[in-house]
Amino acid sequence: MHILITGGCGFVGAQLALHLKSRGHCVLAMDNLVRRGSERNISRLKRHGIEFVHGDVRNREDFAVLPRSLDFVCDTSAQPSVVAGYANPVFDFTNNTFGVVNVLEFVRQRGCPLIFWSTNRVYSADKVNAFPIREDETRFRWDCEAFRHQMNGRTVEGFDPAFGFSEKFSVDGSNRSLYGLSKLMADLACQEYAQAYDLKVVVNRFGVLSGEGQFGKTDQGWVVWWAVAHWFGLPLKYLGWNGKQVRDILFIEDLCRLVDVQIEHLDRISGEVFNVGGGEANSLSLVEATALLQKKLQRKIPISYEETPRQADTCLYVTDNRKIERMLGWKPRVGIAEGYDRILAWIEENEAELREFYVANVPESLRKAGG
Repeated sequence: MHILITGGCGFVGAQLALHLKSRGHCVLAMDNLVRRGSERNISRLKRHGIEFVHGDVRNREDFAVLPRSLDFVCDTSAQPSVVAGYANPVFDFTNNTFGVVNVLEFVRQRGCPLIFWSTNRVYSADKVNAFPIREDETRFRWDCEAFRHQMNGRTVEGFDPAFGFSEKFSVDGSNRSLYGLSKLMADLACQEYAQAYDLKVVVNRFGVLSGEGQFGKTDQGWVVWWAVAHWFGLPLKYLGWNGKQVRDILFIEDLCRLVDVQIEHLDRISGEVFNVGGGEANSLSLVEATALLQKKLQRKIPISYEETPRQADTCLYVTDNRKIERMLGWKPRVGIAEGYDRILAWIEENEAELREFYVANVPESLRKAGG
């Protein structure tokens, strides 16, 4: 199969391209190389026989030169930072919304199936944060007893404190971030195009994605950034909730395996929306990530606190994977400890390059001795 991956030099796009190539597919990676670090993946992709085209989803003309032989599209392109969207919202909308419309027009004209990378940020932070929680030593948890008392026998569609949030949870409300809004608009456009033009489209609302090969930063890719900071002795900061906010983590190996299954069963799942993440078993707080890395690396680093959470942030979000498990039999296999072992092995193998990328611009006064 000939597969186009938009955003093909980003973390997810590049790792997915390599995986699909290893499965015998012909892969074309398209990227505008705006995100720092993405250019480093070009040579690696080419070494594995993956063709690269410098193109931008915001420009419809860039799609016109793509080969006619394409059979499938995976749209992983995006401006991924929640924080950056507030400084330049138009950039988010042109990339994450209008760019996706261009992708949809391309698959409509070519008749190609599409897998779209959506996000749990389509849900309102106000609604996600509305359920009662309790604070433990290392994390926040949903207070099931208080929830039952609050609901008085009623249920909330799309939320179960034993499993988390499913794709049935309402996308109404605000305070999802401008990034979240831009992705929601694209998410709904994919669903509408699928119905209006009888296209084969699948929408995945992913939780936190991570793994080796990700150039994590403070505003996006925090799981890898936490490992990088501990490895090089760089300072970290907890933003709100004393570092006890919780997310579930999906590692890249499980994501690639999911795409394999979705491609294989596309006819059966076309038009579906899935919430996909690590689930409760792969949930993690910042405090817990710190403790895990301190134990693995036998070192501590400077950590500061800021009381105010980031705008549109959520205290506790866990993905309910039951729909995808029921329909495709897929579930995550890579756990938190194994995932971090793989990330740390990648950092060690690429230490010189990563030191140049992360440490060169950090003042000496902020570095941890021996890092």
